[in-house]
Amino acid sequence: GGSGGVGGGVGGRASVATKLVLLLSLLIKIVTYPLRWLALHAFPPGPYDGLTSSTASDRAARDFVALFRTYLTASSDNTAAPSSSSPPPNPFSTAGYRATLADVASPNVSSPGPLLLVYLHAPDHPDCAAFCRTTLAQTRMVRYLNDLEAMAAGTHGGRGNGMRCFGASVRSADGQHLAQSLGAVAYPFLALVNVKSSPGGGSRISGNGGSNNIGGGQSNYALEVHLRMQGRKLLNLPPDTLLTYLQTVMRQHGASVAEVEAQRLQREEETRLRSEQDREYQEALEADRAREAARQAERDREEHERRETEEAARRAAEEKEEALATALSLVGVEPPAGTPDTARVRLTLPNGRRIDRRFRADDTVAVVRAFLTVHFHENDVGIANFSLSTSFPKRTYDDPAVTLREGELVPQAVLMVQDLDS
Repeated sequence: GGSGGVGGGVGGRASVATKLVLLLSLLIKIVTYPLRWLALHAFPPGPYDGLTSSTASDRAARDFVALFRTYLTASSDNTAAPSSSSPPPNPFSTAGYRATLADVASPNVSSPGPLLLVYLHAPDHPDCAAFCRTTLAQTRMVRYLNDLEAMAAGTHGGRGNGMRCFGASVRSADGQHLAQSLGAVAYPFLALVNVKSSPGGGSRISGNGGSNNIGGGQSNYALEVHLRMQGRKLLNLPPDTLLTYLQTVMRQHGASVAEVEAQRLQREEETRLRSEQDREYQEALEADRAREAARQAERDREEHERRETEEAARRAAEEKEEALATALSLVGVEPPAGTPDTARVRLTLPNGRRIDRRFRADDTVAVVRAFLTVHFHENDVGIANFSLSTSFPKRTYDDPAVTLREGELVPQAVLMVQDLDS
């Protein structure tokens, strides 16, 4: 008992200590919040904080867009245009690299996304400024990039046939990250890549120059490089030639997109055909089942009718046998001629045949009917329901309990037998 009390006391003190620690940590957060807020505003994230700060990454992208806008205005073929005309829209994304990847990434091979044009700019390198002014900001180039940007945004055409443009300074974290990932060793640097979601949880780059792992937090994406140019080779490339390269890659990508779309449509058509075949098979199966059910119902009905007919025939035969037995029990021996208190009755059948029979005067009409029933059975006469009547006077004998004497059929009478079923 004493050890239990000691254990309970220790547990209670531990619980109190845990609550005190939580309370202390909460007080520290409350006290230091103003200091953290002041530090965030006094020392905002710099360009190299872009991999962990979406705000800094977006700001770096907007800084490059602003820089490229100056090249658009200062481009040689743009300055040759009338002063009233404004430069073409800037095709580069104002979103950071992480957001741009998420926008262009293709979640699966059945729905390819747009390609991504990556341009890395070195502000201290004179060749980069010259490349931007003479090639990248050239009117035909910008118009082409804007058209592909519209496709990628879904404004017109298929999204998979479009292209997004992302530019970054190598002074930014995104630019440094891309330079290392894409293997940039000279500037200006231009690459055209296909971005896909990577289900393996890690990103990779494949294509020209081998493959590299992508770090820096840009995970779950795979970059397939279709075109990569850099340095003096890119600078000395005529704008029309570069445009041709880009158009060639886009046509190849468009063919891949069309092939993927055709495969998707084929799969959908095969699925539709299988579904239609399954539906037709089910309908035919249901129709066969319905016909079989109808045939079975008809067989059951016929069987039921047959059994009812047999049962009715059996009951009729039993009733006939019972009636015949009853009739035999009623019909006695015919009284000899000259017996007193007898009635000589002539029975005229429907076919004209006459039957003479003597009955006792106290026999009832039921005895006469029993005699006829036995006669019809022994002589195979097909009369089951009949009535008895006299012509003069006209009288029908329906009451089987009436005696011949009471029916005034003594000493002799003629009874007409009528077939009630004819």
